[in-house]
Amino acid sequence: MNDNENVYNNFKRPWYELKPTLVDRAAPFDFKLVNVRNTGYIFIGTAIFAPFFISILISYLFAHDQYSLVGMNFVSLIIVAIGSYFVISRAQNEIMRSGAIVFYYFYFIPNMVGLIIGIIANLFQPSAAALTTINLLTSLIAALVTIFITYKTSPFIFKKIKLTFKQDYKRLLLVSVIAIVVVFLFNLTFGYLQSLITPTASNNQNSLIKGIDKWWNIVILSIYTVFVAPIIEELACRHGIFSLTGNKWIAFAASIIFFAGMHVTATGNWEHLLGYLGAALALGMLFIVVNGNVTYNIIAHSGLNCISTILIIAAPSFLNR
Repeated sequence: MNDNENVYNNFKRPWYELKPTLVDRAAPFDFKLVNVRNTGYIFIGTAIFAPFFISILISYLFAHDQYSLVGMNFVSLIIVAIGSYFVISRAQNEIMRSGAIVFYYFYFIPNMVGLIIGIIANLFQPSAAALTTINLLTSLIAALVTIFITYKTSPFIFKKIKLTFKQDYKRLLLVSVIAIVVVFLFNLTFGYLQSLITPTASNNQNSLIKGIDKWWNIVILSIYTVFVAPIIEELACRHGIFSLTGNKWIAFAASIIFFAGMHVTATGNWEHLLGYLGAALALGMLFIVVNGNVTYNIIAHSGLNCISTILIIAAPSFLNR
């Protein structure tokens, strides 16, 4: 505790960072958890740039069919797996204790859950309508499983989140309201710029809109996008990436690329990348402003998704403009 106090008292903080609270002082986020030169660059290269490069290459050299997408995912998983071995072996205790491992959980567990459920579902040859529900349930289950495993292996993150709600609820409320507005405006602006380039919605957006005529799909979609997805996505894209990079600003750039890219890489819709950069920029900067306390990011992300979900249900045409 004394060491943490010395760190915060002896160094002048940048103007854009909020003053650390007692929670931040007691459990500070370590932006230099790993060495950027011998670990951070390996992480960025194998977990972000290589998979995305493969996705772009396959998307524009081959047809967007099931086989090319499966091949792309398989090669990407191998590269990320190899990279994870070198990254984790260099700072295993720190990565597990801090919860930085959540990034790799987020990368591998949903794929495994999706594969298992997909194999079982195909045995029954579901209709297109049923398949939409199955896909939504798969996303929800995969995210919940990932969160549960993270909680079991790295409870520190969740203790800090709980403590932030308990001790800093006033600042959390104020900052979150401002953050939701800012993130939404960024998202709206970049979405408008995207519409000038590609007037049609992305495959990711269409997959969300698809099936909302069924009330149970609306319930599943709402639970997933508003309450579950923000938790695991912020833990992985902000807490995980900033921990595993070892440099605050390199991590900022990496988190923007990964967060925006993960919404288009599965379908190869890279021409829609711009539309996701707004939220990625705002949420990445928010993480720095709040000294690496992911609680604020989760609330802001949840607020953005709540607004988006309402628009998807009430006015889907608005999102297609």
